[in-house]
Amino acid sequence: MLLDTIYNDLYDLSRNIDRVFVNYSPGKNRAHKWPEVNVYENHDDYIVVARTPGVDKNDVNISIKDNSLKITGERKNDALENANNYLDERFSGKFERSFLLNEKIDADKIDAEMKNGLLIIKLPKSPESKPRNITIK
Repeated sequence: MLLDTIYNDLYDLSRNIDRVFVNYSPGKNRAHKWPEVNVYENHDDYIVVARTPGVDKNDVNISIKDNSLKITGERKNDALENANNYLDERFSGKFERSFLLNEKIDADKIDAEMKNGLLIIKLPKSPESKPRNITIK
């Protein structure tokens, strides 16, 4: 789960400020918003789903350090040779997304797959971070 602290508020504020400047500046930096990501949680795992159409799995790197998940990669330009480019709305180039996780992850059991233009990363919670019921004596 993403940290429920002041850091989330600062992160949201930073993204909103960046969104204003990126959207209204020449040469918009579309990599800042790409790939779009959803983060889910169930009892045993966190699941990160990133939209990565047109990205080869060999062009993506996933790493975790100190409960920070980092996704980096590159989407190659799909422009046709010997053709004039009249419209270019699809992002191409290098990208990076990072997420700070609130609970410890069992790094040895992380699983990732690319399927139908989605990068799906399953982050198992470490046993000590899972909720436990306490018996009252």
